[in-house]
Amino acid sequence: MVQSAILYSHILFGAIAVIAGYIALFTSKGKARHIQAGNWFVITMVLMAIPGIVIAYKMPMIITAIAGFFTIYLVVSGVGVFKFSDRRRSYLNLGLCISAFMIGLYSLLCGYWAAQSQSGFYQGVTLEPYIMFGVLPIISALLDIRYMLVQTLTSTVRLTRHVWRMCFALFIAVGSFVGQGLKSAPDAIGSFVLVEYADVIILLIMLYWLLRVNGIVTKVKNRVANNT
Repeated sequence: MVQSAILYSHILFGAIAVIAGYIALFTSKGKARHIQAGNWFVITMVLMAIPGIVIAYKMPMIITAIAGFFTIYLVVSGVGVFKFSDRRRSYLNLGLCISAFMIGLYSLLCGYWAAQSQSGFYQGVTLEPYIMFGVLPIISALLDIRYMLVQTLTSTVRLTRHVWRMCFALFIAVGSFVGQGLKSAPDAIGSFVLVEYADVIILLIMLYWLLRVNGIVTKVKNRVANNT
């Protein structure tokens, strides 16, 4: 009974997080609807990840737990750019940085155990996912150090940090939702374009906004306009 409640809460909050994430992606940035959707996204992502971690621990399937911890880290640090921008050197950001290092190091350790096993698996997972969830959190932690130490925080740095962290958290959530939450869903839902190609769509949108906030899209438009 308890395990079923945990699973259903994981699926429910995951579905809400995906919807809120898509609304935030496709609404005008910085406007009230985008901010409201983003707040819902952060809250439901955390509420989705916590039962997901519990389920992964009981299975056991440690890679899912690692992804859950990393997801919480991403959304909290991503929204913190605006919520706590005046406290960059706070204990919260320091704790997030240390947490990211620990997540990455533990994932690499699990990858080592997978590489050393005769089957090439550790808890049903090969080396590659452990490397991905090892390298990304460590890179994120190094970026946290830069974020805390930089003297002047430009809007470009803030937006870049916000965009890639929130988008990648949504990428993880959608991957989990599509891979697990839709197994018993009707085929019509699974074949819906925003679901079937969700991972590609999110990564392309993330790339577009990263290029845009760093001024590359504007430069390309100006160059095209000058050549026509």
